[in-house]
Order: sequence, then structure tokens, then C-alpha cells
Amino acid sequence: MGIVSGGIKMDVSNEIAARAKIINKHIESYLSDVDNKKLGEAMRHYPSAGGKRMRPILAQVVAEAVGKAGDKAIPFGCGIELIHNFTLVHDDVMDNDMVRRGIPAVHALFDVPTAIIAGDALFARAFEVIANTDVDPSKCPTLLKLAARSVYLVAEGQQDDMDFENIPAEELKEEDYLKMVWKKTAVLFECAAEGGAIIGQGSQEQIEKMREYAHMLGIGFQIWDDVLALTGNEKSLGKPVGNDIRNGKRTIIALHALHTLDADDPRKKTLLAALGNADATEEQIKAAIDAIQDSIEYAKDASAQCAKKAKESLSCINDGPEKEFLIGLVDFAVGRSV
Repeated sequence: MGIVSGGIKMDVSNEIAARAKIINKHIESYLSDVDNKKLGEAMRHYPSAGGKRMRPILAQVVAEAVGKAGDKAIPFGCGIELIHNFTLVHDDVMDNDMVRRGIPAVHALFDVPTAIIAGDALFARAFEVIANTDVDPSKCPTLLKLAARSVYLVAEGQQDDMDFENIPAEELKEEDYLKMVWKKTAVLFECAAEGGAIIGQGSQEQIEKMREYAHMLGIGFQIWDDVLALTGNEKSLGKPVGNDIRNGKRTIIALHALHTLDADDPRKKTLLAALGNADATEEQIKAAIDAIQDSIEYAKDASAQCAKKAKESLSCINDGPEKEFLIGLVDFAVGRSV
């Protein structure tokens, strides 16, 4: 996916890959000095499997855009990425998911106690890394508080997500879903962008606008993720297609379908037969996906609206390669195939 800036074509996916390589080297260095071999392997299991590294890249590019301080933002961004991986380790334990990114989950490869400890250790190391960010000493407490508040909100979002599974889907509204994904997903994007703007010594307007940009980016990213979970393929997703239906996830797609389909609509009955049914067959899952195509299209439109609003927030920074990259990052996030 390319974008054009001053007649020069920038391939955003290639730029992300190039930046991710740099980020990966830093993350490896932050996780290289663990004395206990088993714990070290468990901590590195997800980070070493790769990833788009959108959060640290976001922190880096925003800092560069507002104050030419991209390199200074890398430790902060890596800290946020370690926090993200800590949440993945614990999420997989809670959801009993055995596969992540096409590899065994940490608790499946090691054991549940080790996975919990590895998540805790990643969490602790993340704050150690953030505390070493090369920034005015007066700003360090701000960054630490920002990260800590974000982790708290992520925890609330995870609890909301789990609670939703025990609430009849018809009783939940789209607003409930949006608030949950803001906490569980968008908050860490906001943290990365806001922290990058602070490190780059951006104006108050830039700090606020970058947070707004990341908020819409994160919401759009999660909605698109919900779409991919039903329309992608198992090889690229690294998990079975339709697992959200089998696990009873109250996604924007499921909620829209349940609130718009009539009670006697056979499509609604097909969805309800599979939603939250751990024993649902592959045929039932496929039938449920086919039955909610209109809701999948609704989610695609919703993610596109998020993308539009995110781009509008970039008016606070000057034109240039960083701004064009941030525009392209939005399109990448809500148009990716994996």
C-alpha cells in the first residue's frame, strides 16, 4: 500500500517492516539479561515471533513529526510494546487460547504458572525501559503515569470483555463495545502517540490531536480485526477463522446482527446457534458468518469512518514524510489482510 509525498512514493508496509527490524533489535536487548532460562524463553516467546510493532513505530514517528526526536522515543515505544505483549500472554491464559500468531501460546508451550510469571516480568521490564527514556527529567513521571494509567484501562477493558460474554448480547449496545475496545486496544495506541508527542516536545494542541488520531486509529484497527477474524484465513490469522463466534465475543459485528435481524429471521437463528457454542461445528460457524454478511459490511464502513476521523486529526503537524506515513498507517491498519 503506497502513499505519495512530493512525487515520491512511500510504501507504508515496507516502511513498517524496516522500522520494525530496528525496534526488534531494541526489544531483544531489553529481554536478553534474564537469569532464569525458562522464564527468559517464556518472556521472549511472543516478542521474538515478530509483529507489526505499530505502537513503538507510532511513538517514534510522532516524536519525529513534532520535534525531530524519533530515536529518543524508541525506548518508550518499546516499553509500550512489552506491555502489549504482557497483556497477550495473560489474555491467552484467561481465554484458554492455545495458539497465538501461528505459534503455541506461552501457557501451552510452557505452563500456566510460567505464563503468568512471564507476563508479570514483561510488565515490570516495560516500566524499567520507559524510565530510561532520554527525556527531560521533569517529563519522565508524566510518561510513567501515562503508561500506568493505560495499563489500568487495558485491565478494565479485558474485564469488560470477559463480563460481556455472560451478558445476553441483546442487552449490550454498540456504545458498550466501543468503550470496551477503547480500553482494551485503542488506549495503548493513544499512549504511544501521546508519549511520542511529549518526547518530541510538541505543543499542547499537538499532544491532544495525536492522542485523538491514535484513538480513532486504535478503534478502527480493532473493528477491522473483528472483520478479519471472520473473513481471513487461518494461516494468515494464526488462529481458526470464526473463533470470535465460537467464543461468544460481543463484537460490533455480532451486536449489529443481533440488533438488526428480526427474531424470526433464520439468519439470526443461525447466528445464535453458533454464538458462544464451544461445540459448534465448522459448518455451523461458516453458516453463521454467511448469515451476517450485512453486519460485516457495516463494520467495514465503521472502520472507514474511524480512518477518516484519524486523518483529520493530523492537521496539527506540518506536511512531510512523517505526516504522509501516519496517513498511510491508518489505511494500512484498516485495510490490512492480516
